[in-house]
Amino acid sequence: MADVLDLIRSADRITTICHENPDGDTLGAAIAIAIAGERLGKLTEVVSGDPPPAFLSFMPRFDQVRSAPGLEPDVAVVVDAGDLSRTGSVAREHGEWLARARIVNIDHHISNPGFGEAQLIDATAAATCEIVAELLPQLGIQMDEELATALMGGIVQDTHTFAHPNATPRTLRVAADLVEAGAALSDINRAVYADKPFSILALWGLMLASIGERCEGRIVHASMTTQMLQATGEQPNASEGFVDLLGSTKAARINVLLKEIGPAETRVSVRTREPADAVAITGAFGGGGHARAAGCTVNQPMDAARELVLAECERELVRADARGR
Repeated sequence: MADVLDLIRSADRITTICHENPDGDTLGAAIAIAIAGERLGKLTEVVSGDPPPAFLSFMPRFDQVRSAPGLEPDVAVVVDAGDLSRTGSVAREHGEWLARARIVNIDHHISNPGFGEAQLIDATAAATCEIVAELLPQLGIQMDEELATALMGGIVQDTHTFAHPNATPRTLRVAADLVEAGAALSDINRAVYADKPFSILALWGLMLASIGERCEGRIVHASMTTQMLQATGEQPNASEGFVDLLGSTKAARINVLLKEIGPAETRVSVRTREPADAVAITGAFGGGGHARAAGCTVNQPMDAARELVLAECERELVRADARGR
C-alpha cells in the first residue's frame, strides 16, 4: 500500500480508469479515488471507454465520466481490471498516453499479473471498492455520503448484496461503516437489482428462452445475441446481473452466459459454486477473474464459442470431482 499512497500523494493530476463494460465495482472505485484526489488538491478525472450503464446513475458524478483521458498523463489509477488490456478502448486507442503515465493498479482479481508501477492487489477482498474504502483513510480522507454511496454501489454489485460467498466479515464491517457514513443500502440494492425498464425484462425473457443444461443440470448456460438486443432496443450492458439469475438453479455448479459481440467474437461470463473454479474455465481462453466469478472473450462465432466453453466446463467438472475425492 505504501507505494500506492506515495504515487497518489505525489501526483498533480490523477486519471482513474475503469475496465471495459463498466460495472458498479470499477465505476465506484474510480469515482471514489477521483473524489479523494480532488480533496487532496489534485486535478482528477474518471475515464471509462464504454459508457456506464444507466442503473448506476445513482453514483455521484456519474454524468462527469469521460470516454477518453483529457488531462496530461501523470498518475493513472486503473481499478478492478485484471489486465491493462481490460480497459478496452483506453488501452487500444490511448497506448501512448498510458505509456507516459505512472500507473497504479488496484484490484481484487486473483489472476491480475501485477502490472503498473505500484500495485494494491487483494484477492481476499470481495470488491475493489472494499480495498478503496480501506485505502482512503490512509490518505487522510474522511468517509462521507458521497464517497460511501460510490463504494457501496460496487460492493453491492460484486457481492449480490452480500449473498455471494465472497462476502466476508471484513466486507460486512466495511459496508457497515459505509452505511454509517450515509450510504443508502436499500436504495442502492434496488437501483442495481430491481429498478429495470420493461425492455430489459423483455431481453431477459429472450435470454431465458435460450437456456440449456449439460451434465444433468450441473452446467446451465444461456445466450444473448445481437438480434435479441435489436428486438428489444437494449444495449449489451443490459445483461448485467442475468448470470446471477442463472445461479438460482438448484443443481448447477457452473453457470455460463455467452454474449455475441460480433460475427466472430463472443464474451463469456462464468459463475461457479464449489468445487468448480471459474478461473480454470476462463483461463483456457486467456481470461481471468475469481474462483467463483470470471470472464473471457472467445474469438469465435457464438455457436462455436458455446461448444468450446461448455466442453471446458465439462472438463472442469471432472477436475472438480477429482479434487473432491
